[in-house]
Amino acid sequence: MTIAFAKANLKRLLPFGRISIGSVIDINKLVLFGCTPGEVPSIKSRADLNIRKITAEELSALAYDCGRFADQARLYYVKRGIDTAYGVYLNEELVHMSWVYTAAEYSKEPFRRLALEDREVEIVNCFTLDRCRGLGIYPYMIQFLSNLQFQNGVERVYMMANHKNTASQRGIIKAGLKVLGRVTYIRIPASSNKSIYYRRHQGNI
Repeated sequence: MTIAFAKANLKRLLPFGRISIGSVIDINKLVLFGCTPGEVPSIKSRADLNIRKITAEELSALAYDCGRFADQARLYYVKRGIDTAYGVYLNEELVHMSWVYTAAEYSKEPFRRLALEDREVEIVNCFTLDRCRGLGIYPYMIQFLSNLQFQNGVERVYMMANHKNTASQRGIIKAGLKVLGRVTYIRIPASSNKSIYYRRHQGNI
């Protein structure tokens, strides 16, 4: 068997051209934000918006619906048992959803993005309906949740945003959080719940 034949046969058996790097390795570059009590302005109530914790019954019902909110309800509540979702309602319609994670919530996830300590939380999985973006709902929700957590004894609130998602970063900064640094996660393999992660931090916390 010649070397040329062996290489050609290997290429046929292992079609590398059909495998994208994203199916093998997941690289996620994020900007890390944080704040402590007093750094986030007191929320100025808006008459057009109502924010409240979404009940377990509402999450169960939402899981049978369709769309991004339903996807989150199925993944985080039904599959993983996390029930710390909050909603922003405009004219009684759910238009934004965010989740608050402590170490307890992260213990139910296949991967912890942050090793949270007592009195630390992360606001995660934030989503606003496309037609309601640009109305200031996202920073309003962040301010509400941050102040709520501080009232309940939390000492630090964290958030993360993709390094290319400048709109999300602007909303977080507008709410009063400060950039703490950048974090790079590498997961191998990309599709496995039991994966190897690499964290690289740049900046000071």
